[in-house]
Amino acid sequence: MRVFDFASHASYWVALLPEVILALAAMFILMRDAFAPAGADGAAGGDGGNGRMSVDCLVTLYSIAGALVASLWLMDASGPPDAMIALDGFRVAADVILLGGALLVVSLSRDYLSREGLRSPEFHALILLALVGMMVLVAARDLILLFVGLELMSISVYVLTGFVRKNPRSSEASLKYFIVGAFASAFVVYGIALLYGATGTTRLATAAEQIAAAPGEGDLLLVAGIGLFLIGFAFKIAAVPFHMWAPDAYDGAPTPVTSFMATGVKAAAFIALLRVLTVDLGGAVEIWKGAVWWLAILTMIVPNLIALSQQDVKRLLAYSSVAHAGYLLVGVAAASDLGRSASLFYLAAYTVVTAASFAVVFHVAGRGDRNQRVRDYRGLGWRRPVLGAALLVFLLSLAGFPPTAGFVGKLYLLRAAVDAGETSLAVTLVLTSLVAYYYYLRVVWKMYFEAAPEDAHTPPSPKPGFNLVIGTCVALILLAGLFPGRIIDRARDALADAPSPGVVVQAEEPPAP
Repeated sequence: MRVFDFASHASYWVALLPEVILALAAMFILMRDAFAPAGADGAAGGDGGNGRMSVDCLVTLYSIAGALVASLWLMDASGPPDAMIALDGFRVAADVILLGGALLVVSLSRDYLSREGLRSPEFHALILLALVGMMVLVAARDLILLFVGLELMSISVYVLTGFVRKNPRSSEASLKYFIVGAFASAFVVYGIALLYGATGTTRLATAAEQIAAAPGEGDLLLVAGIGLFLIGFAFKIAAVPFHMWAPDAYDGAPTPVTSFMATGVKAAAFIALLRVLTVDLGGAVEIWKGAVWWLAILTMIVPNLIALSQQDVKRLLAYSSVAHAGYLLVGVAAASDLGRSASLFYLAAYTVVTAASFAVVFHVAGRGDRNQRVRDYRGLGWRRPVLGAALLVFLLSLAGFPPTAGFVGKLYLLRAAVDAGETSLAVTLVLTSLVAYYYYLRVVWKMYFEAAPEDAHTPPSPKPGFNLVIGTCVALILLAGLFPGRIIDRARDALADAPSPGVVVQAEEPPAP
């Protein structure tokens, strides 16, 4: 086992090796564009070699794969409990989810970028920088570092949302997301300030020790700090009633960016919230549990009802993404080991399914995303059998049908809620899932039971690489649904690695620069 004492800068560089790899790749892409001749492959205005995978895309994919290897290499590393950077199984599990989701989004978005003429290398650089922010966010064991990761992620995604500058909807979505995101960040930073005032530290492990030793239900400073912190993160995960930005931002952003937001951004914010609440603020569970309970209830009910009337598939999936945040909050409200491991399992399955679903959506939509209404899917299952069958599996997993990973994830969340005595959450989860069946199966009905008109747009046959990635996603969803035991055990082991409130060994201060 590698032990880091963080007594030197070298320890920090090695502990942040995955993030360093991604940051260096982003800098390489930007500098390569700055010095590349106009029209070169991957440079601004270049055609990417008439359909060939651009150098920027290859660098992005290889750097993500390298960061994934580096994260797995850190699996058996450990450090002081109150270090600024986590070195445990929880961080590795989070990195695998984030990097795996990013790998899917980047590999599946290549055809979209070529089709829409979005060859600017800034796209891949911003994806990498946002990913660095996400990974810092889930690895942070200090509130200041957590905020730095949150802002790096958010600012990069604000720009990505408005990446299609000629499209007014994209610019409007970016502006709305930026304004609401700025409010959310203000709530988070004010909550951090109050938490510091209540505990006298920004180190989460030290704060956890103090809260566990003297629970602060009557400490108004602590209550206000946790409340503001929770509100800020509720915006980031699009929990009701802080979800107003999500449908417009998801709808206006380029579809690969929507996929990245619905998977990476939501996963990073949710994992950070899960860790901070259930591990570091576990001693103050009576303060935050009621608020999380209401957030879960509202986030399961409201978006599922609104999605019933949606006629745009992309917008339908946006409301579906909000509803899934409610299901995930059930695991947080359970405040148990089973609830946390079930949330990680569900989040992993949701990331794969959502990334692949949006890939099918932008392939069907065609240039300019002109064909993304529900009616445009009439007869798709017969016109493009591979796409139709894949989308069928993804929609069934999102709805929670066996034998998919979505069904198993909801089953474990139900068990966690019942075991924790939260029967009302379990009942709401079941009933809202039944409501969701209607709008998911409506798309399935259009694909297989309604004939397409003669002038209907028929999407082109997917390329072999696209089919390979989509087929891999289908296999993963079915295998995880049929054999979930090993994945749940790994999630439970990762959470067992996370430090619990208790005796904290004082770590050495980082060296002065």
